[in-house]
Amino acid sequence: MRKLRALLFDLDGTLIDSADANHAAYSRALQEFGVHIEPDEVAKAAAGRQWRDFLPVLLREAGVERDPAAIAARKGELYRDALGDLRLNGALLALAASVGPEMKTALVTTASGQSVRAILDHLDLRPTFDCVVTGDDVTRHKPDPEAYLLAMARLHLDPRECLAFEDSDVGVASARAAGVSVVRVMFST
Repeated sequence: MRKLRALLFDLDGTLIDSADANHAAYSRALQEFGVHIEPDEVAKAAAGRQWRDFLPVLLREAGVERDPAAIAARKGELYRDALGDLRLNGALLALAASVGPEMKTALVTTASGQSVRAILDHLDLRPTFDCVVTGDDVTRHKPDPEAYLLAMARLHLDPRECLAFEDSDVGVASARAAGVSVVRVMFST
């Protein structure tokens, strides 16, 4: 067994609880485009998934033809206005901040790069991570292992040297498919 050299963290639902702000922003953006879908319905469709994977289906099921990318862009604008409503997983953030320089840290998320940068800047978390992989950095999103494989490549590490922290079935499947051991996180403040 190799020595543990890196901790890889998911963002939404793991390090932060952004669900309410995220789903409300999607719901508002959809309403602005004339599509009325409640935040709880958005939450069911979006759980652990990137907008490209659920928004076109949600729109098709609602029987409307709108540009998913335009809705996602508007959602991003609305979401950035709600960053003050995020809840933090203080214990896990403290762990991430405390392990360097002996151990590397990576943020591995399917969230858009723009949203991730806004969150990291708002919470002053950029120095916490040696590597950040967002949904914009990959072509295949979780549960595909591409994001984890990219993070390990950037850190020059083997899967046996890493431990992932994930909250969703999709995220756990992604990390496992990359060969990384996973700790399932139940969000706590």
